[in-house]
Amino acid sequence: MLRFLSPLLALFLAACSALPPVSEGLPPRAAVRDFGLGARFSLTHEGERHAGRLDWSHRGAVDELRIHTPFGQTVAEIVIDARHARLLAADGQVREAADAAQLLREVLGYPLPIHDLAGWVLARPHAAARVELDAQGRPQSIADGGWQILYDYDAAGPDALPSRLTVSRDGGPELRLRIEEWRAP
Repeated sequence: MLRFLSPLLALFLAACSALPPVSEGLPPRAAVRDFGLGARFSLTHEGERHAGRLDWSHRGAVDELRIHTPFGQTVAEIVIDARHARLLAADGQVREAADAAQLLREVLGYPLPIHDLAGWVLARPHAAARVELDAQGRPQSIADGGWQILYDYDAAGPDALPSRLTVSRDGGPELRLRIEEWRAP
């Protein structure tokens, strides 16, 4: 019985991982300004790897991020606005900084472009970025400010939201996101 169920379970899990991310209440990619997303992430730097889940709400100049272990335990909550950034760790410690870049540099020990990430998850680079498009006319790769962003899309069509992205730079960290759900914030 177990020999029969194992391949069936593997097939079911493979089918689930190939489903496009859910988009609840969001307009086409080009019109999205505010968003929420649920994703799995992997962050690697100098041989050290961290993985987990990310819930992110982006509304104008305010970002709220909740970082969870792969099993769902909350590790940290981060709130960023135009005036400051605040991190509340699971152990109750609070860290604050003038901006998100400074806060993440203090916490992680290296920079991570959180302000740019909101545009990059929507496949929107800065004007000076170098962009390569796929056959549907969507960004496939972006070189922006020393960072390289690679995209995959599960849904067809030129307005599809990305389902996977890899953000990296030479000698720097690599962030991989597998977006499982897009939603209105």
